[in-house]
Order: sequence, then structure tokens, then C-alpha cells
Amino acid sequence: MKNEYPVQVHWGDCDPADIVYYPNYFVWIDKATHALMAAHGLSQALIEQRFGIRWFPIAEASSRFLRPSSHGDEFTIVSRVESWTDKRFTIVHRGLKHGTLLFEGREARFFGGPHADDPARLRVVPVPAEILAIFGKPD
Repeated sequence: MKNEYPVQVHWGDCDPADIVYYPNYFVWIDKATHALMAAHGLSQALIEQRFGIRWFPIAEASSRFLRPSSHGDEFTIVSRVESWTDKRFTIVHRGLKHGTLLFEGREARFFGGPHADDPARLRVVPVPAEILAIFGKPD
């Protein structure tokens, strides 16, 4: 299962050489992750209400930049869940402009619930079976 997230590069996204400043890709990748979940009926509010999970923080993030983007460019981030473990999942993101690969990003995320000793802290919790089922992973 995948989702497409459109991006339009604005002047403020770029450095003085008119090339996208690389941290902006991570902002767009994060937004693409939220869009992927929302496209499958998993809003942040629903996940918190139904499962008591405070979303899914990033444990690792990486990216490969293959072609630059500049002010005025438009591209699409195609996102899909690559793998699941008991408590983590990995999402792969591919930035495409007219079929040309601009970048690839990868995030490892975990599901976080309130810590028993301090509700302001997170603890890693198992991925709910209902969420695995939505993405086609068997129990």
C-alpha cells in the first residue's frame, strides 16, 4: 500500500544557490508519512483515542539525494511501508518528478504509549494488530 504526497518548492525552501536546503526534505517526508497514515484512515487523533498511542516517533531517518530541486519545482513523494517488526516499522519515500527519481528517504518509527511511571514520557508499545491488518501484514 502506498500514498502520493505532492510537494511544491517555494523560494524559502532553497539555499542561496536556489537548491532545496536538505532539512526541508525531512519535513516533507514527515508530512508524507502523516498523509500515508491518513489515507488509510489512521489520523493521529484516532490512533490516540482507539489505541492509547501517542503517534509514532522517528527512531532513525536517512536520505539519498540524487538530483537537486529548485524554487518552482513540483514533485511527488511516493511512500510505502517497507517492513514491520513487533514494535517498529520502516517507511520508504521516493521523490519523483516526471518519473525521475530525485531522492529516496527512509524512516524507522515506533509506536509510543504513555510510560507507566511518568505519563509525560513515552514507552515503546507493540504495533496494534488492527493497524497491521490495514497495511496487509498478517497477525
